[in-house]
Amino acid sequence: MRYGLCMAGNGDETGAGGESAGWLDHVCERLKAKVEEAVQAVCDAPPPTSLAEAEKLARAAGVIARSAKAVDGLMSRPERKTEEDEMGGEHFDPEEDERLRAELCGHHERLDRILEEKRAEAAERARAKAGGAPLAGGETPD
Repeated sequence: MRYGLCMAGNGDETGAGGESAGWLDHVCERLKAKVEEAVQAVCDAPPPTSLAEAEKLARAAGVIARSAKAVDGLMSRPERKTEEDEMGGEHFDPEEDERLRAELCGHHERLDRILEEKRAEAAERARAKAGGAPLAGGETPD
């Protein structure tokens, strides 16, 4: 047994490359044509006249949608060769990264301040409630 034969995406036996991928693409194209025929049949159907007919049509549409998704999942995808491609093909921009990092830090600091204020208010309420004294704003504890 070859090393990596059972590893995901390795070897023709997995359907990931070579002749298998071409064969699978051919099968997918045929299945895609059949799904399109089914879509056309549902679209050409007369409007339902009863609840039972409407439910039957809705079930058929659901089956077709799931089938279309399954066929799409079988389609081979182009191989990604670089780290940049694995990141979705987007280019890394250090300036954008720094801007986003600064924005995130600003939001984090703002949330920390809010949390500190809420904790201080809760502690003040707890002290006032324990001592029966009014709060700083003239409020009375719960």
